[in-house]
Amino acid sequence: MSAATPQLLLRKNQDRRVRGGHPWVFSNEVAEVRGGPADGDLVDVVDFRGAFLGRAYYNRRSLICARLLTRGRDPVDVAFFTRRLERALKLRESAYPGAQAVRLVYGESDQLPGLVVDRYGDALAVQVLTLGMEVRADMVREALAQVFRPRGVMRMADSALRALEGLPLERGVWWGEVPQQILVDIDGFSVEVDLYAGQKTGLYLDQRENRRRAGARAAGQRVLDLFCYQGEWSLHAARAGATATLAVDTSAPALAAAKRNTERNGLADRITFRQGDCFDIVRELERTGERFGLVLLDPPALIKSRAALAGGARAYREINRAAMGLLSEGGTLVTSSCSHHLEGPLFRQVLIEAARAAKRPFRVLDWAAEAPDHPQLLAVPETHYLKCAVLQAL
Repeated sequence: MSAATPQLLLRKNQDRRVRGGHPWVFSNEVAEVRGGPADGDLVDVVDFRGAFLGRAYYNRRSLICARLLTRGRDPVDVAFFTRRLERALKLRESAYPGAQAVRLVYGESDQLPGLVVDRYGDALAVQVLTLGMEVRADMVREALAQVFRPRGVMRMADSALRALEGLPLERGVWWGEVPQQILVDIDGFSVEVDLYAGQKTGLYLDQRENRRRAGARAAGQRVLDLFCYQGEWSLHAARAGATATLAVDTSAPALAAAKRNTERNGLADRITFRQGDCFDIVRELERTGERFGLVLLDPPALIKSRAALAGGARAYREINRAAMGLLSEGGTLVTSSCSHHLEGPLFRQVLIEAARAAKRPFRVLDWAAEAPDHPQLLAVPETHYLKCAVLQAL
């Protein structure tokens, strides 16, 4: 690019995080914006002495006013995105060779901030989350077509993160043909995906390994699956030999899909579904003295912002306390949090307090995170959000 490329000049001592590998620049770290860039334009990020740090896209309307795409001076064109996608694909092919359902691109972890891509068979679900990536959507589209050759692509542009970037919320076919229902094989189960009306990008692929962990504890056990969504946790438990499974969710469409999944996989006679608020139902089960050998607890993010941390932590504490109380002696709790703001040490503290309130000691059998197709970037704690604890009641 020419010498006239706009620049973001950082304040003194505000370059340390970027130099350490983090790709975000916050608006309060900027001393001066040079060259009059429009929102969405590329800028060169420099320290207070003018030393080059990387090339980013810019959005003055966002608290994160710049996100680095490269530490070099690479031209950001179709070839740039193609190289990034090819590298991302190589990692996924090594982690899950031949997988029909996999996260192909995970934003910052693949040096493509603002872009998330999931594959379901020959269809892609694509999230474009930032203005800088939206401005380059045509280039992204061309690169996606070259690297992945999908039959159809759905634009999942309805995340609340887009609103923070000043972008509209929408969902629809980007190009090609996307069936109303897609069937994919995940861990030997035939599972349906609805990219038109399903939650997030269709399925929760980040829990793949943790569902296997749950299945390993299910043989001979009565199982309670809270926040079951489309029933994948229950499928693992039933196949592994659970004597009976009660799966609970508040969403009627999710439960309908879960029932179809159990029927398709020949496990309908082993799983019972119940619609309702999981907090209410778990308290009811407590009052009636029910006991389970395995409780699976995978709630949605209960903490949407740092301001909601205290209240959300109380909610996590209460649902875990109740779940712990339902376990038979020697029973196992597989409990998760996908709330980024509830960091690992705090989640552990919440579980300690829940166990104290339940008046039961627990030992840690496993402590896990996201699946390998959701790799963590070393310098970016935001890429690590999922915590999964496997605890045994003593």
